[in-house]
Amino acid sequence: MPTAPLINTRVHQGPLVPPVESLERYLREGGTTVIQAAFQHSYFVHPDRVRAKTPLYPDRARRSRKHYPALNKGAGATWQGRPVKLDDNSKAQQAWSTYSGRPIQRASGYGVRHVWGHPWDPIAFTAGWNLCYMPFWAGMLTERQHPHPELERAVRQAAWDLYFRHDPVCAPPEYVSDPGTDLDAVLQDQPVLLLAGAPAERSALPRGASDDEVNERIRELRRMTRNSWTNLSKAVRSLQGKPHLPFGTPNVQASAETTIRRIQRETSLDFAELERRLTALERPSS
Repeated sequence: MPTAPLINTRVHQGPLVPPVESLERYLREGGTTVIQAAFQHSYFVHPDRVRAKTPLYPDRARRSRKHYPALNKGAGATWQGRPVKLDDNSKAQQAWSTYSGRPIQRASGYGVRHVWGHPWDPIAFTAGWNLCYMPFWAGMLTERQHPHPELERAVRQAAWDLYFRHDPVCAPPEYVSDPGTDLDAVLQDQPVLLLAGAPAERSALPRGASDDEVNERIRELRRMTRNSWTNLSKAVRSLQGKPHLPFGTPNVQASAETTIRRIQRETSLDFAELERRLTALERPSS
């Protein structure tokens, strides 16, 4: 009886390559990094929504064997003298949906992560400044079991810059501080993504809006999407089929072009006029 052909095999006797290291290498060969890939698919809450109310459910905390021993979901407890009701992660997910205006996508590979941890603290459990919607593979790398310290610092830096660096959404607790990471250098002009549902979208400016109103809307959208003036100028030329300097990565180009299209929708400017305004706004004197 003939034997079945063997599949191609090789005996490996050396050390195992750490999976995160191999992932980083493959991504770099493709022109990106683990951090940039994670940020391309990770979403934060808009600071204005956080500033309006944080935490969203101040009487809820996540159960914890260490901080609430022998207590399960639904049990009453106290945290630093204040009464709380214990939960699993469902209340944080509900908070995310309320803040973002989007339902949680079940079985999608996304999950709500606590940027600074401390979900047992009711100040942090459902606070928008502590939530990030991340792919499971990226969120896993921010946990102690599978750490990628540079990614964790970058995510915390984005949260610090969004919610505490300027016009803080609240007083930061003692475990929240500036990580000191140069996020622009790490992301190379890639924007930090803010997730908002249809109700959060700004309406278009009315016809006859003043030049100052139009320019302020352009500035606001650039700040929100963290695109540089240079990349927006390249994007508006790209969308007109004009020559332009190369973008750092395809992701940066896609983000800048998406922002240009949104600016066009909200200002009703054609690409040529938008290019002219961007050139003027990019000047250091602006």
